[in-house]
Amino acid sequence: MSLFKNMIEFKWPILLFEVIFLIGGILLITTGIKIHKQSKISALISIIVGIMITLISLCVIFWTFIVGYNS
Repeated sequence: MSLFKNMIEFKWPILLFEVIFLIGGILLITTGIKIHKQSKISALISIIVGIMITLISLCVIFWTFIVGYNS
């Protein structure tokens, strides 16, 4: 448990930045679902971009936990 706590304490600035992108991707997906009836093209683009941002953010967060960064 202390190893995990030390990893978070050391890497919190980059993790915060990555979590902000993750939340943004999730918000794009929910916005796309909500505007689906009004504009199908805008909703589709919003959902696709949201999924891409979310998946990339999850991969980067996972990579940060495994490898980290040198500072």
